[in-house]
Amino acid sequence: MKTVLVAFRQFLRAIWGDAMLAACLVAPILMAVLFRWGVPRLEIWLTGLLGAQRVLSPYYALFDLFLSLMTPLMLCFAGVMVVLEELDDGTAKYLMVTPLGKKGYLFSRVGVLTVASIVYEMVLMALFTLSGMPLWQNALAALANALVSVSVAMMVVGFAKNKVEGMALVKLSGFFFLGYVAAYFIARPMGYLAGVLPGYWLGLMALDGSPWWAAPALAVAGAWIALLYRRFAARVLR
Repeated sequence: MKTVLVAFRQFLRAIWGDAMLAACLVAPILMAVLFRWGVPRLEIWLTGLLGAQRVLSPYYALFDLFLSLMTPLMLCFAGVMVVLEELDDGTAKYLMVTPLGKKGYLFSRVGVLTVASIVYEMVLMALFTLSGMPLWQNALAALANALVSVSVAMMVVGFAKNKVEGMALVKLSGFFFLGYVAAYFIARPMGYLAGVLPGYWLGLMALDGSPWWAAPALAVAGAWIALLYRRFAARVLR
């Protein structure tokens, strides 16, 4: 475990050494502040402009879910860029033949960051939630979205040949947000077609207030990881 922590500290130094990647670590805080204080003020302005009682407030939980996914994705982006650089310059192979080993390398690059993203997301949501999302929903959403970020990391590392391609693939990961939109705006049973996206089930969890919707969300997120693991392992562990 000591070697993993040492490798993780080196990993963090690499992230902080790049201004763009360091910005990714603080971007969720800025987004949370914008949502928490900007959206309610926009709601007041829109209700006055349109003469309606509510415009955005029925979708406050949707904003919370967006923040819940954006947080691990930002950390994922920062981490993936470092991993791609390490693969390109041979640092990854060097680290995997040290006492750290292959499993230790993966855990220091993916595992620790995943756990950190869960804690980060839960703290942000507890402090900045718009909808008053309960702790159990916060925890389940954080877990499912952390798994989504792992699948995105696997997709980017598995298919990107360099950092430029990696940035393009990370942008494509935005389609995971469509699951939330489908849950709110596409009626069931047609909406179930979006069930291949974990966010769809998390959206239903927020709408119905039932923890049972987290089960398919976690299952689908796990399926994405299983689907992408072989490609990821072929690139990293070869």
